[in-house]
Amino acid sequence: MAELNTVEEIYDFVANALAAAVDEPWKEIRLQAEVWKTSTGFTGDFTRDPADGGVADLDVDRLDYAVAKAIKKLQTIMASDSHEPWNQVTFRLAPDGEFVATFNYDADLAARLEESAARARAR
Repeated sequence: MAELNTVEEIYDFVANALAAAVDEPWKEIRLQAEVWKTSTGFTGDFTRDPADGGVADLDVDRLDYAVAKAIKKLQTIMASDSHEPWNQVTFRLAPDGEFVATFNYDADLAARLEESAARARAR
């Protein structure tokens, strides 16, 4: 993986990884990520080409560790640029290359993960 130093480079990298993860015609790919300290969890789906119809699960196992690392770096870059904090992001990719990222901070998620980490440290 090349060094990713800007938001735009990370967006391009994630978009290319999403496009490469689907082997059939698609209308939109969505990836939801939750980021906590050093871990990143993924879920996702894609809308099939209208001729095939329906929505299918994105095989997130096809996204390698570099995607998780890039998303964590995105969070770090944005935090250093005084953006609002976030621990969830949804990426949407269209076949024409349109790429949208929507960020969210889930306080309940943060509290649950912190509590879980505290229990693990106490063992």
